[in-house]
Amino acid sequence: MGVLQDKVAIVTGAGNGIGRATVERFLREGAKVVAFDRAVEASSPDPRLTWVQGDVTVAADIDRAIEAARAFNGLDICVANAGIGKIEDFIHGSRESWMQVIDVNLIGVMMTLRAAASVMVEAGKGGRLLATSSIAGLRGEGHAPSTAYAASKGAVMALMRAISMELARYGITANAVAPGQIDTALNFSDLEVMSARFGRDAHDFRDEFLQSTVPMRRMGVPAEVAGLFTYLASDEASFVTGTTFRIDGGELAI
Repeated sequence: MGVLQDKVAIVTGAGNGIGRATVERFLREGAKVVAFDRAVEASSPDPRLTWVQGDVTVAADIDRAIEAARAFNGLDICVANAGIGKIEDFIHGSRESWMQVIDVNLIGVMMTLRAAASVMVEAGKGGRLLATSSIAGLRGEGHAPSTAYAASKGAVMALMRAISMELARYGITANAVAPGQIDTALNFSDLEVMSARFGRDAHDFRDEFLQSTVPMRRMGVPAEVAGLFTYLASDEASFVTGTTFRIDGGELAI
C-alpha cells in the first residue's frame, strides 16, 4: 500500500517535466489523479487517472478539474505546478510580458489553490495544498535574466505562507517546493536562449555552469522533485506547513 493510497489529487502542468513525474509517482503511491494541462493525452488505460485539458488562468477550466476530482469522491491534494519561464532583461521588460508571467505563475496558482481549498474546507477532512516555486524566487538569477519569473516565484512562496496561516484551522497544510536546476524541457529552452547569447553550445554551457555553481555537479531530475511532493502530500507531513523546501543540489548553500 502506497503512502497516498485512495487519496485524490489534482496536478496542474501535468503534461511533462515535474508535473508528469508527480502524476506518475502519485499513481504509484495509490492516489487517484486528475492531470490538468493545456495539452493532454486523449485517454488513459488507468482508471485512477483522468486528464483535463485547460488553462490555469481560466476559472471554468479549473472548475472542470475540480468536478473530475469530485467524480473520484473528493479532493485531498492539489499541486499547483503549471508555470512559464521568461528570459528577458529587466530594462527591456514590458508590462505585457510581466503580466503574462504573473498571470500564469502567480494568479493561476492562486486560482487553482483557492478552488481546491474551497472543496477541502467544505469536506472538513483537511488537505494538502502544494505549489512549485523556484530558487529564482529566493535570490534572482544573474546567469539568466528573468526578473518577472523570479518575482512571480517569490510571490508564490509568500502566498503559501499566507494561506498556511489562514487554513491551518481546517487541517489544511500549504507548502512550496523551490527546485533549482532540474532537467526539464522548460529549463533547457531557457538554457538554449542563454547559451546563444554567448555563442556557446547549450550542453557545454550547462556543464560549465553545473561544475561552477551546483555542488552536486549535475542536474536534478523531475522524479526527485516528485518524491518531495509525495512526502509533503502524505500523512507524514501533517505538521509541516507554511514552508518552502529547496531542492537544488546545494546551489543556494554556496
